[in-house]
Amino acid sequence: MITNRPSPEDFEKQSIQYLIQSLDLIIKNSEGEEFVDMVEVEIDDYWKYHQGILNNSLTLLFLSLENYLKKEICTVSPMLLVAGEPKKWAKKNSDRKFSELFIHPFDDLLVLYTELGLGNITEQTASKLEEFRLKRNQITHGVLEEHITPEYILESFYIFMAHIWGHRQWWDQLKKHIYNEPLFGIYDTDHEKASVTTYIDFLVSYLGKSKTGEILGVDLKQRNYFCPSCHYWLNHEYEVTDSKYAVLKPNSSSSTNLYCVICDSNYTVFRKKCEEEGCKGNVIGEGYCLTCFAEQS
Repeated sequence: MITNRPSPEDFEKQSIQYLIQSLDLIIKNSEGEEFVDMVEVEIDDYWKYHQGILNNSLTLLFLSLENYLKKEICTVSPMLLVAGEPKKWAKKNSDRKFSELFIHPFDDLLVLYTELGLGNITEQTASKLEEFRLKRNQITHGVLEEHITPEYILESFYIFMAHIWGHRQWWDQLKKHIYNEPLFGIYDTDHEKASVTTYIDFLVSYLGKSKTGEILGVDLKQRNYFCPSCHYWLNHEYEVTDSKYAVLKPNSSSSTNLYCVICDSNYTVFRKKCEEEGCKGNVIGEGYCLTCFAEQS
């Protein structure tokens, strides 16, 4: 008997952990970009020096995707993940842990994923996956000859989220994992929930609003407004960053519903001219102009 079989949630947790670590490596080290002009260093040279960080980020993104495939296959049965002849799985007259078995390699996981009808992978996406897999192998064996860039990793991230993981799904899972972290809320729950804005800021800086909005399932190309909740909690004590990823739904001049992709909440707003001199905004919510965030009387 095979014991300790994993659940889809086990693989989902691993895939999201790897995904967050992959992004965090680049986010953390992107902070150095603002100083390159001060020391007359090219950004390309900065990232060439930090190839180890980018290689780790790429590897973690690959592991994230691999565990996502395992999670999807596991929804049918975890035993489909096991390689080799079934007659060799169990020990005679004794149990065997699932962790002692050999799991299918990435190529086989892709075949299982498509043949089980869990998702459709286009020829273009399959080609990108194979290229990514080869780079991961070259990194693992220490024979990667070309330089990796943040742009390459983030473009790969976009393709995987848009064409495999699914629009919006990855974002909801990422936030759920952050909110379930044991130390979450030790400073301020509302502030920490709003701080996931930094991930969207980061993605927009590399992918632009069109692609970022696509993988979030929301049109960020339309006019963006401050979220009355997220922006307030991020900045009520000291300025952290703008949380301006809320959009009108429907997008019309009379719409009174504002949706924020950060907190996944809808807010009723009023259409009235902003009282702040020079501001042309007319979307008011929670006592603030959501165009300039000036307090309204």
